[in-house]
Amino acid sequence: MKYKIIDKKDFPNKLKQIKNPPDKLYAIGNIDLLKQDAFAIVGTRKISEYGIKNCKSFTKEFVLRNIPVVSGMALGTDSIAHKAALEYEGKTIAVLGSGFNHIFPEENTNLFHNIVNSNGLVITEFEENTKPLKENFPRRNRIITAISEGVLVIEAAYRSGTSITARNAKEQGKKVFAIPGRLDNYLGVGVNKLIKEGAILTTSIDDIIQSFPQFMNKKRIIIKENKSYMNKKCKKIYNSIFQKEKTLDELLIENNLDFTSLIEIISKLELEKYIYQDMDGKYKIT
Repeated sequence: MKYKIIDKKDFPNKLKQIKNPPDKLYAIGNIDLLKQDAFAIVGTRKISEYGIKNCKSFTKEFVLRNIPVVSGMALGTDSIAHKAALEYEGKTIAVLGSGFNHIFPEENTNLFHNIVNSNGLVITEFEENTKPLKENFPRRNRIITAISEGVLVIEAAYRSGTSITARNAKEQGKKVFAIPGRLDNYLGVGVNKLIKEGAILTTSIDDIIQSFPQFMNKKRIIIKENKSYMNKKCKKIYNSIFQKEKTLDELLIENNLDFTSLIEIISKLELEKYIYQDMDGKYKIT
């Protein structure tokens, strides 16, 4: 795909004003999204079921208010945020830590194309042949926060890359929001630490919306239920639960799916209120 070069003079003001802006950006897709008030969603690559549910739920709420979602196209939280935005026909911006000839991770090459083909945007400050070196990603993170109005942290371990992103946001004068982490999971340690240090404890989209006047006037659109939403894999899981309520382990054994794929399907079905999980951890038909 052919990219465009955006010179510093053409950056949105919020990117021009940070302490160390990039010299230029390489962009593929809808560059007009950089002019809109977007919001970043970040978190761990090793996201839990709890994190996936919240990531998809909050992404959906941003999309229904026509707020572009920004993330870094990494595995885990980033990928789920981008995919959920596309699933609900919203706009998303991915910021890479490499050049366009080295899409990283390679597993997200299809996601990269899907973002561009859905009128989204992919940007990077790195020339096309730049490889995804470890030191590139903290630099990428400052761009994620710079082009966003604020940042929502889904899950994070202690001293993670997500914590660096949150620090960038604070230095740029951006508000950081964090979903309270589970006490029985190490992925809750980082977000709970961020909350102790001043991040805004977030339990609903209203906690975010009320902090931004430009978002408060955005009406939440109502989408009609799409029956075709139930693809083959979703139907298989749904029918399995319809026949008999099951735990996650039972569904894993019964269906030839990896853990992450199953969690994504379960989260979709829960989000659309086809199924729910009871107090014993079993999934049942709503």
